[in-house]
Amino acid sequence: MDMSSGLKKVFTLRNLGWLFIAFLIFLLIMVILDLFIMPFYTKHGKEYELPDVTDKPLKEATRILDSTGFDPIVKDSVYDENFSPGAIIQQNPLPYTLVKKGRRVYLVVSIGEKPIYVPRVIGLTPQDAEFRLKEKGLNLNQIIYEFSDFYMRGTVMNQSIPAGEAAKRNQRVNITVSLGPPPTSLEIPNLVGKSLVSAEKELDVIGVRIGLIKYAYRPNLVPGTVLNQSVSPGTSAAKIESINLLVSTDEPPPQEIPEDTTLNNGKVE
Repeated sequence: MDMSSGLKKVFTLRNLGWLFIAFLIFLLIMVILDLFIMPFYTKHGKEYELPDVTDKPLKEATRILDSTGFDPIVKDSVYDENFSPGAIIQQNPLPYTLVKKGRRVYLVVSIGEKPIYVPRVIGLTPQDAEFRLKEKGLNLNQIIYEFSDFYMRGTVMNQSIPAGEAAKRNQRVNITVSLGPPPTSLEIPNLVGKSLVSAEKELDVIGVRIGLIKYAYRPNLVPGTVLNQSVSPGTSAAKIESINLLVSTDEPPPQEIPEDTTLNNGKVE
């Protein structure tokens, strides 16, 4: 073996040694990164339970998440009748999930109950008006009767909450129903077939009050329908103070009144 070959062999072994040392150093660095540096950087092993902020006001929910090291972000705002306006409906991640500090928490906020817009019921019958209101989640409260030269008898001429106005669910709405044109002379009107409320309104206009009211069981009629009156229609109302009425009911009395019952001075005949 010549001198040059021996030197080459020595240098080759020395390079292999350095390569082996470099490999060991690399392995050591990787171990240090994996066991110490990366866990510190990623906060490995330090996960925290996410607090439950659902049903809390947004301001309070934000404060809780901020104080516990999380990042609250409002993702969406939706109508929800089960949550008050500004309350948290959902959070993502879910409550009590184990997450790292600084994690973003996406929140869905309630803007309250979806508003109901009052429908137009003017021009409808009271029955149709009540049905239309119920369709929208509203209730018919009081029916007021008034004379009108512009609306047909039995149609709604006014409503207490204007059409298109926002209202709360189950809110009550009053309606005014037309009795038709007012009487042109002070004569007793024909009240038979009309409701007791309508009869009272018509009599009030001409200054006559309802006196005695008798009830007769008539299951085929709407309760409160006038069956007979003690003063004939067309009679001058000038000297009439009160009128006695026979009115239908759906509750059978102890003694049923015959169909052809008439009234005379408040006495049933």
